[in-house]
Amino acid sequence: MADLVLGLAKSAVEGTLTAAKSAIEEEEKLKKNMQRDLMLISDEFEMMHSFLSVSKERASDEMVKTVVRQVRNMALDVEDCIESVVLMDIRPHWWRRLIPYCMLAAAPAAPLDDAVTALELLKSRVEALGQRNERYRYIGNSGSSSTEKSHLQAVADPTAVGILIEAREAKKKHGSPKDLVELITKKEHELPLQVISVWGAAGDLGVASIVKKTLDNPEICRIFSFRAWVKLMHPFNPHEFIRSLLAQFYTIYCPEQESDFNKLKDIRKATEDVVMEEFMKQVSDQRYLIFLEDVSSTVDWEAVRVYLPDKKNGSCIVVHTQQLEVASLCIGQSHRVFELERFSTEHSVCVFYNEKRSTPRSLIELINKKDQALPLDVISVVGPADEIGMESLMKKICDDDMETCKNFKCRAWVKLKHPFNSQEFIRKLVEQLYTNYCSEHGSATDFLKLNGMVMATEDAPVKFVKKVMSDQRYLVFLEDLINTDDWEAVREYLPDEENGSCIVVHTQHLEVASSCVGQAHKVLELEQFSAAQSVRVLVNQNREEDAEKATNLEAAKEWLKKFELVGRQADKSNLFANSNGVRAVYGIAGVGKSYIVKHVYYEQVIQSGSFQKFGWVDVSHPFNIRDFFWSLLLDLNSGSLQQGSMLIIKDPIQECCRLLENYECLIVVDGLQSTEEWDLIKSELTIEREKRSLIIVISYEERVATYCSKDNWWNMEGLEIDDALDLFKKTASKHTWKPRWLDSDLSPADTERVKNILHKCGGLPKVIVAVANFVADGWELNCDNFMQRLETHPAFGSLRDLFSWVHSYFHSCPDLLKPCIFYLSIFPVNHKIRRRRLVRRWVAEGYSRDTKESTADEEGEKSFLDLRKLNMIQVPGSTSISCIMRMPLCQVNGFFREYIISRSMEENLVFELEGHCTMNSQQHTGRHLTIGNTWDRDMSVYQSIDFSRLRSLTIFGKWEPFFISEKMSLVRVLDLEDVSSGVTDADLEQIVKLLPRLKFLSLRGCKEITRLPDSFGILRQLQTLDIRHTSIVTLPLSIIKLKKLQHLRAGTTVQVDDDTSNVEQLPPQPEAGTVTVSSSLSTTSMSRSRAATLVPRWTRRSQQRVRRSYNGGIEVPRGIGRMMALHNISVIDVRVASGRHILEELKKLTQLRKLGVSGIKRENCQELCSAISGHAHLESLSLWLDQNQAGCLDAISPPPEKLQSLKLYGHVDKLPAWIKLLSNLRKLKLRLTMITQDEVDLLKDLPSLNILCLCFKEYQYDEIRFRRGFCFPQLWVLEIVCNSRLKSVTFEPWVMSGLEVLKIRCCNVSSLEFSGLEQLGDLREVLLSGSYDDKLKQNLQSHLDKHDREINKPVLKVESRLS
Repeated sequence: MADLVLGLAKSAVEGTLTAAKSAIEEEEKLKKNMQRDLMLISDEFEMMHSFLSVSKERASDEMVKTVVRQVRNMALDVEDCIESVVLMDIRPHWWRRLIPYCMLAAAPAAPLDDAVTALELLKSRVEALGQRNERYRYIGNSGSSSTEKSHLQAVADPTAVGILIEAREAKKKHGSPKDLVELITKKEHELPLQVISVWGAAGDLGVASIVKKTLDNPEICRIFSFRAWVKLMHPFNPHEFIRSLLAQFYTIYCPEQESDFNKLKDIRKATEDVVMEEFMKQVSDQRYLIFLEDVSSTVDWEAVRVYLPDKKNGSCIVVHTQQLEVASLCIGQSHRVFELERFSTEHSVCVFYNEKRSTPRSLIELINKKDQALPLDVISVVGPADEIGMESLMKKICDDDMETCKNFKCRAWVKLKHPFNSQEFIRKLVEQLYTNYCSEHGSATDFLKLNGMVMATEDAPVKFVKKVMSDQRYLVFLEDLINTDDWEAVREYLPDEENGSCIVVHTQHLEVASSCVGQAHKVLELEQFSAAQSVRVLVNQNREEDAEKATNLEAAKEWLKKFELVGRQADKSNLFANSNGVRAVYGIAGVGKSYIVKHVYYEQVIQSGSFQKFGWVDVSHPFNIRDFFWSLLLDLNSGSLQQGSMLIIKDPIQECCRLLENYECLIVVDGLQSTEEWDLIKSELTIEREKRSLIIVISYEERVATYCSKDNWWNMEGLEIDDALDLFKKTASKHTWKPRWLDSDLSPADTERVKNILHKCGGLPKVIVAVANFVADGWELNCDNFMQRLETHPAFGSLRDLFSWVHSYFHSCPDLLKPCIFYLSIFPVNHKIRRRRLVRRWVAEGYSRDTKESTADEEGEKSFLDLRKLNMIQVPGSTSISCIMRMPLCQVNGFFREYIISRSMEENLVFELEGHCTMNSQQHTGRHLTIGNTWDRDMSVYQSIDFSRLRSLTIFGKWEPFFISEKMSLVRVLDLEDVSSGVTDADLEQIVKLLPRLKFLSLRGCKEITRLPDSFGILRQLQTLDIRHTSIVTLPLSIIKLKKLQHLRAGTTVQVDDDTSNVEQLPPQPEAGTVTVSSSLSTTSMSRSRAATLVPRWTRRSQQRVRRSYNGGIEVPRGIGRMMALHNISVIDVRVASGRHILEELKKLTQLRKLGVSGIKRENCQELCSAISGHAHLESLSLWLDQNQAGCLDAISPPPEKLQSLKLYGHVDKLPAWIKLLSNLRKLKLRLTMITQDEVDLLKDLPSLNILCLCFKEYQYDEIRFRRGFCFPQLWVLEIVCNSRLKSVTFEPWVMSGLEVLKIRCCNVSSLEFSGLEQLGDLREVLLSGSYDDKLKQNLQSHLDKHDREINKPVLKVESRLS
């Protein structure tokens, strides 16, 4: 958490530095000594900022954390003092000259003198902090050695790296030995001598403990009479070696064989010849286990092997070596390898063993190795028929091997005649099936069918024979096959249904045998044919690979059965939106990226239609390109690479490229962390050419995902609350013993309680499952200490890796973002936040500042986008890419919010009043205060809080007058947007009086506020004023004193026509005559009688203004043109008498980015067009026009070049022609009287248009037709507001190729039809809302069902229908 503290300190110091330098420039306001002090402070803080920039790696030290915290608090205090100076009115006061000199001492000190005193005190504090630079020196000198990370050297030999990766991958596979004991004890008594090599990848560490543990194992002691552990000496001395072995036998020999032990005791005194003779005798008669330590060369190995005979009694030699070549040569070329134990990333102890130990010893064993659900297996036996005995093999099957009898219900032996006769072959085949059919393992019906076949006429029905062989798993022996023509004729009646059937072909011709098996084959030596040197057995070389496929298939089915997918259908579908190329997936840890991809991956393994090979690579770090490709190669072709061919393959990269060229592959790269890693992978695979394969890249970061696949990426977000609840229930239901309230359907109260907890899980399945298990085990989980319980309780051990990732995640965030991250904890869980509200609060707090390249607002928007990419904030209710890019609303991820809260309290930053609080001033301090909706509004608790450093106050729920205190002199941000009721005009006067440093004031939605006080001009630092949806209809003259005001949001939304729904879905304006003043009007500043006198007059005046401003705008005073800092002003009403003059003044506001004007009519449209034409920076324009104003906007020339958003409302019959010139226009909303087909065509060529909303009272020919052609090329969202007059909407071919979301809002729609939706290639969602007939819903669904996309078809989402 120290790195977060550091980020906050750096931000505070940077803000103070900026404020100090800005204040120094205002020389006319400052005394010379103040300028000097500020310069000294500025220099000191510049040094502090540099110090903090190099302290990140050492910020975990407690002493460092203390210094960093002191620096941060000092910086904030200095910044507050500087703002006090800047805020003061330092003009000379003439009345002081009239005071006699003797009375000056008694007169109150001037504010400037107070500021000088405060600044000098702060200067002393800063100097004292600087003098304690021992702490700086401690940081600069102590951390370098203690915090440096030691990186182990990688294994130098690339072949050794490949072997190490192969060993680790093999250990993960099902059926691999757990340890050396299991590997040794698997040997049967009658098998040949087994040789096992133990290889240390980077030294001898751990080998001795493994050997000791193996020798002491009771099972080893029981099986092996003789055991020894000998270290080879150099040069090799055979006599010393033998004597050492006998000494070991003497020491380790088991007490059960005491007679043999006495003999060995006497041997120790014998001569060399006697020792050698006795040794050879004992090892020939007994089963032995010998460990040979430090075999350094093959010469030593060959010398030792002479004295260790193979008596085929299951003896075993374990060779330890550090030489990879020696380890493999001792075993032989064909071997397997797996990891015994890992001691570090680079060092493991691996074991090599001969794969022939699992080679079948007989033909029956070879047949039974064949698993079900595999292609037909063909085995060729080459040799004289009398040496093989095919018929006798068949007869022994049921008696000797019941497993074969059970696996193959249909068995036959057919001696082929020449020339080949199909009828004769079928008859013999059926006879054999009947003769060898085992009724014990088959059904009576099958037996009778075969019996009926035997009794049939001579012309046996061929189709029935084929059906029998297709339905059953069969084993057929064919004797005396002469040529390939006969083979092709036989195969016609022996189909391959991929059910594990088997054909054993006997022939005396090697060419025929190899042709039957396939060109890629190998020769096996079976024990049953060992005496017959002329008999050879040929099998297909891909048998092992087929077996591996079967194993993978079974594992995939088992995994999918065990792990059910809850929700996530959109995520799952979008993974295969494109079936080839590169698909990138990103999201935070615990969100289930790998889980969902694994579902898709295993489903493809089961289907095995689109892809031939599958590979999943967990990227290891530090990243090594050869390690990566070794792992990929093993997973792509594990069946063949486990045959010891890792020593043959010198370049895994080249081999992987070969596989990608020859096969259609599905590859998953899980855990990619950087673009550099992807560059290395991409350069080697040359992915652009591999169009047949699909590579899915999984990463945490959006930056990495979009780099890997610019246009084909997907953001994996948390579960919606209903899916999260479903996952919680299913997880909890698996517990046998669980609380009673979880046994049945949850009650509404329990459901709400669980949902409150699930909101804090942030939709992360990993956290939800852990919480469900915790609750099902009977534990109580409270919302109050949620994060602390997750981090500390042993039951949440599964989340340790998640918290490790979260810590590193926050550590890697840019320092300038960290204050913005902490700020998110101000808002309640699951609370929807307007983006601009959040950004402008950041600006007011100083978290976003002007730079040479961009404004503070633009920097804030970048920070917002960065947090969106980091998944700290999310867009509620939609996963569509286009809606995400709009981001009008957002909410904080619940899990991150809880994590931030647990840290922000530690750092004394954000405090939240919730529920019932106790009086504790030390606890109730901080820079930011949030009053929650559930707080009991206890005045005594509130008044005990220390507000001396408070910078922001945010209130949710009911307002109380005592919320504003004279102690809050430093408050910059007051946000009342979520206040439910109670704020009055008198309260606003108190706010203006007591909070003079406000930079952000939001009264949005406070309907009981009817006016701004005349004293409003004292808020000279105010940057943002939001009075939208209040009852304020006019601004006071004092507003023009706010020289720093940048954003003025006022007015309300009105409806143009009763036959259309509200496009913006914002609260409607107050109805005329309904404006009231709350009965709780504060009387702190006036008597009750005075308030009673004023209320009626205010009410009448407000009613008159509301009637006059029915268009939703607000009246502004003359002089608005002096507010040169304004970037955003909307909505102003120009219908008033001074409207034309106001429009003239708008020309002076050259920095305007957003403008909203209502009350436009023919009398003032000329001034409006002139004002708009002159704004070079204007990006957003909203206009409300009165009735019959056709053509009044045509005079705008030229239109604003940078205009990105245009909204036109009102009674206009024709669109202005200049719209087609808006090359940068991204958003267009038209809510007018009528639109013609020519005007629809006018819009189609706008090159940058992303969002289009159409809402008209009349439609030409009662239809909207989007004509064919490559039009609306960049449109993502189309919204159509439909009324009863609109009959059809048509999309012709090649239109809106990029459209993703279609919104249909209906008002009394009964006979509307859509056509052409199936041709919108990128369409994802159709959102239907309002009042409509069921026929419309059915019409939409039928078109979506016919969509051209085979997978991931568009989804129809229906909102609650209005009656």
